[in-house]
Amino acid sequence: MKMAKKFLAVALAGVLALSVLTGCANGVKSKDVAKALTKMGINAEQDKDVDKAAENTLTAIEAIVEASAKDDTLGADEKITLDNAVGTTGKLIAASGVMTGADTGSKVQTALGIQAGGANENKLVRVALVKTENAKKDANLQAGIVVKGLVTAKVADTTHAVEPGKLGTAKTSDGKYMLVVIVNDISDN
Repeated sequence: MKMAKKFLAVALAGVLALSVLTGCANGVKSKDVAKALTKMGINAEQDKDVDKAAENTLTAIEAIVEASAKDDTLGADEKITLDNAVGTTGKLIAASGVMTGADTGSKVQTALGIQAGGANENKLVRVALVKTENAKKDANLQAGIVVKGLVTAKVADTTHAVEPGKLGTAKTSDGKYMLVVIVNDISDN
């Protein structure tokens, strides 16, 4: 009987330790960011397909950043980095859309599905690549950072955008940056 009590005590201690460590996950989930963005006026719901598109887009962006870093013909201010790739004046995705000269092989456009014939060709597609290393566990803080960095990758008729948008996220392997993609269908009405 004493052995059973000791075993039960050890098992309960293990369960307690696991429940404490569960809260130490690396960041927040897409659905938490979507809820926080909705509270801020950007109506979005997490979508697994858009999560996959975000992952593929981030992979494409990271490949372009890596190639840029290795290009000795570019000056430091000409190189594409995670900090300057996406934004109002982004070197890869800017307020005017994807910079086709920087998107060699249209890898970013293909990952986002905004190329001719792509799944999101006739939709509103917005993207933000933001540094979240100081906000890893706070969806509201991450959403606030995203709102400031959100740009339109594919221009569509925003007056007929269907709400809510579909949201996907992807994080760099070091967890310092997060890519957010929001896709809205367009209505004829």
